[in-house]
Amino acid sequence: MSNAVSQSRPNILVFCVDEQRGDHLGCMGHPHLQTPNLDRLAAEGTLFRNCFSSSPVCMPARATMLTGLTNRASGVYTNGVNLDESIPTLPSILAEAGYRTHAVGKLHHKIWGGRTIAPDEDTTLNPERRIYWDWPGRWEGHHYKQFPDPYYGYQTLDVCNGHVNYVYGDYVTWLEKEHPGAYAGYKYRHDDPKPLTIDPRLHYNHWIADRTIAFIREQVSGVGCRVSDVGEGDALEGAQNGWGGGAQPFYIWCSFPDPHEPFAAVQKWADVYKDLKIDLPAHTCDLSPENRCEALRHLGMGQEPFDPDWTRACIRQTYGMISHVDEQIGRVLDALEETGLADHTVVMFISDHGDQLGEHGLFYKGIFPFDGHAHIPFIAKVPGNTHAGNVVEDVVSMLDLVPTVLDLAGASHPDDLIRKANCNEPDAVPAPALPGEVLTPVLMDGTVPQRKNALIELDWVKGPFRALQMRTLVTNDYKLVYYAPTQETLLFDRRKDPDELRNIADDPAYVTVVIAMLKTLMAELARTENRAYTQNTGA
Repeated sequence: MSNAVSQSRPNILVFCVDEQRGDHLGCMGHPHLQTPNLDRLAAEGTLFRNCFSSSPVCMPARATMLTGLTNRASGVYTNGVNLDESIPTLPSILAEAGYRTHAVGKLHHKIWGGRTIAPDEDTTLNPERRIYWDWPGRWEGHHYKQFPDPYYGYQTLDVCNGHVNYVYGDYVTWLEKEHPGAYAGYKYRHDDPKPLTIDPRLHYNHWIADRTIAFIREQVSGVGCRVSDVGEGDALEGAQNGWGGGAQPFYIWCSFPDPHEPFAAVQKWADVYKDLKIDLPAHTCDLSPENRCEALRHLGMGQEPFDPDWTRACIRQTYGMISHVDEQIGRVLDALEETGLADHTVVMFISDHGDQLGEHGLFYKGIFPFDGHAHIPFIAKVPGNTHAGNVVEDVVSMLDLVPTVLDLAGASHPDDLIRKANCNEPDAVPAPALPGEVLTPVLMDGTVPQRKNALIELDWVKGPFRALQMRTLVTNDYKLVYYAPTQETLLFDRRKDPDELRNIADDPAYVTVVIAMLKTLMAELARTENRAYTQNTGA
């Protein structure tokens, strides 16, 4: 850990968004998107231009950002699998190390769905199920009005799960209490992307920023109540006392459900882009015959282009949703400045995955071989860094988030301590428990990442396959995708073919590249296989 960071334990604030593509930021060179606050964060910190999700659907990706593990090691191999509560999590480790931990917004560590409750069902086991909550216009669960805490290491929470017209949790409890009937402003039809009618000041993005600001102010003023119960006026008061309270650093997970579909921005931000002329990429309008994927053909995906006008309408609403989130992130960043905590707080921004948005005949995310849904934004600002505005072109992974945060906080993963204690060789250095790279030197001193690759994996249990498995390796130069059980291999040249129009896996000129990439893929899969292991005897 850098000396500049180790002198005191910093606060840590992680902004997470849902389904935002890696190229959807002004600082990434997007020609239309207005993201001034995230651009400011990048200018003051480090922008990673080639970060990839470890598993490009919600639950596995969020399990990785909570545990630092691959989906094989965490067991969350696809959506619809609950994360084992016995696995050490980032907030639980930080809490054990003396941090105050809090989550605001979307979680998704347990399943949401299901339209019935069994007579003998224990409703205390999964507070994330929608049916357990009061949800206007849908199901009336009456089991939860407030999300219980602690949860996966978060000592307190202010939860808003769901997206657009099916949000639920603490936010909806607040909205119905303070503004009865306002939930109707989320009315939406999936086949008709258009603005919402809800007042932007009542939208969940605004509430998530409010609750995050309230928590920050609470740490400064020492207010001891649950953040949800702090009035906005009271929450915005407090003396500027450094860390506040008892010099206890904090960790905040501030998670916005947007810009995940349904595609619907608030009117204010939809208006900014309503007349924007969008030139769709060629591979959105016409599918390349040289990158066809047999696995997707079996699933009936990516076989024909979407309607271009509908695609443009979805993209315009997506732009509005992103700018709305950027505006709210700006409010939180301003609160750090106003409280005097900005120079004591690590700030990170990341997305769980992206969205194809019509490219290659695909929307949303899934078991696709293309970048649109797997390439994610990643920005990090560390107090005391010597290279503000650093831009990293080398490939990094979502897996790097947790070990980097632990290093910045000066905290050790419990499995590392077990490995060290049980190592039989006195001079041996056990492999770290977490597979990700510690990026602290990159963030502090502008050095380059060492691994320079990213592993992407997902199991798909829909369609004709009992389990379709995708294992992908991304390097600075190439991307290799392997599907089982179809044994299909795809290879894309990332420098010559950034739009992934031509699969060159069967090109004789690339035989040595395919072999080398497959070897590296196997090595990465083996390296990241287990969560922890010990050797107690020699036999």
